Amino acid sequence: MLHISRTSRKRSFLWIPFVASLVIHFGFLTVSAELIPDEREQYKTIRVTIQERPKPPEPKPEVKQPEPKPKPKPKPKPKPKPKIKPPPKPNKVEPPPPEPPTEPPKEVFGVTKDSVSTGDSGVSVRVGNTLNKEMEKEYTDPNAVKTLPPAKKRIRPVPVYELSRVPSFKDRAIPKYPDEARRNEIEGVVELEVLISKTGKVLKVRILKKLGYGLDEAAVAAVRGSSFKPGLKGNTPVPVKLRIPYRFVLED
Repeated sequence: MLHISRTSRKRSFLWIPFVASLVIHFGFLTVSAELIPDEREQYKTIRVTIQERPKPPEPKPEVKQPEPKPKPKPKPKPKPKPKIKPPPKPNKVEPPPPEPPTEPPKEVFGVTKDSVSTGDSGVSVRVGNTLNKEMEKEYTDPNAVKTLPPAKKRIRPVPVYELSRVPSFKDRAIPKYPDEARRNEIEGVVELEVLISKTGKVLKVRILKKLGYGLDEAAVAAVRGSSFKPGLKGNTPVPVKLRIPYRFVLED
C-alpha cells in the first residue's frame, strides 16, 4: 500500500516557477532579436590606406675648410761668433841686454878741442869742454874729454819798467775757498810770482807769500787756469815775470 507524506507534496510544486522563468526569458530574447537591428549590417568596413609623405633629405652638413696654418716665423740667423785671435807665439828671441846707464860727461876746464889749432905755436892751452869753472889741478887727457850737451835756453823775462804794455788777464779763473780755511776763518793775501810767455801762457809759478790751509794751492790753481794778454815791448810780445796777489775774504 502506498503512503504519501506531506513533505513530498510540497516538493512537487517547486519546478513550476523554474519552468516559467525559462519560458519568459526565452520569449524576451526572441522578441529583442527581432526588434534590434543587426549592427553589422549598418556599419560597413572601409579600408583606408594612409601614405606617408617622404621625408625631405636632410641637408648635408657644411664641411668647414681648415684654416691655413700661419707660416712659422723665420728663425733668426745666429750671430757669427767673434773670431778669437790666437795668442801670440812666445818670442823665443831673447831681448838684448839693457844698455848700462850712461853717465853725463864730466865738466873739464878748458877750451874745446875744435878750437885748438895744431902746430907749433909755442902756446899751450888746456883742452876741456867748459870755461865756467875753476881749472883743475890734475891734468886731463884731451882724448878723454867729452862734449857737454847743449844747455837749455833760458827765458829771460823783460823787466816791467821796459814794457809798453803790462800783461793782463784775458780769461780769469776764480779761486775756490777751501773748506779747511772756511772752518778756521782764515783770510788774507797769497802773493804769486808768475812767468808769462810771449804768447800769454803761464810757464812758471812761485809762491812769495803763503797763508796755508789750502789757500796757496787754490791761488796757484786759479792762475794756471787763467789766460793772459802778453806784455809788449814796443809792438813786440815778450815774456814777463809778474807779481799777482790773490785776496781771500770770507763773505758774511
